[in-house]
Amino acid sequence: MNYIYDIVLNFNEEYIECFEWDKKDEYTYIDKMPIYVVNDTSMNDIFGNVIKINKNLLDEIYNKTHTGDNKIKYSLLVTDRNRVVGLLFNEDGLVVKRSSLLIDEEDVVIDEANLITLDIFDYEIIKPIYHNHFLSRKEKYIKDSLLNEINYLYNNKIYDEINYLYYEIYSNNVSIKDKYNKILDIINNNNFDKIKYL
Repeated sequence: MNYIYDIVLNFNEEYIECFEWDKKDEYTYIDKMPIYVVNDTSMNDIFGNVIKINKNLLDEIYNKTHTGDNKIKYSLLVTDRNRVVGLLFNEDGLVVKRSSLLIDEEDVVIDEANLITLDIFDYEIIKPIYHNHFLSRKEKYIKDSLLNEINYLYNNKIYDEINYLYYEIYSNNVSIKDKYNKILDIINNNNFDKIKYL
């Protein structure tokens, strides 16, 4: 088994590029971590789907990732020599978190991977992952917060605030349900020119 040493990961449920990491994120400082080199098809499957690795691979990586005095039960780096992703698995072999790498550390992993032969990466696809590549992490957060807030207001019949938000953008008078739906459309369609007024 091949290893990479001294890297930083930022495990999240969804893959977040390193330039969108936040100061509030919980970083994991890795001393030693297994690396698997896979083909392009496997890498595309990893990025586009929730996957589950087989029991043999899960056993092989058990406690092989070291973080100082601690070990992570099930994790590894996967690369196709173009991209790199850190994966964290549960006891069943299901990917539960992912991490990008810092750019210079990703380059080191890719350089190392060019010296390694392809590994057998036995997995199954569980379900596809929906990606909204057009939104930054901050925009996704704003969108989710607004959706939660507008749904809360509507479900709890706090119509004054819905009216206020609606009139920040529109001047015509429509039913509260239409106002609610128009605001939802703005948020769901990622119309940040109008979202900035909400």
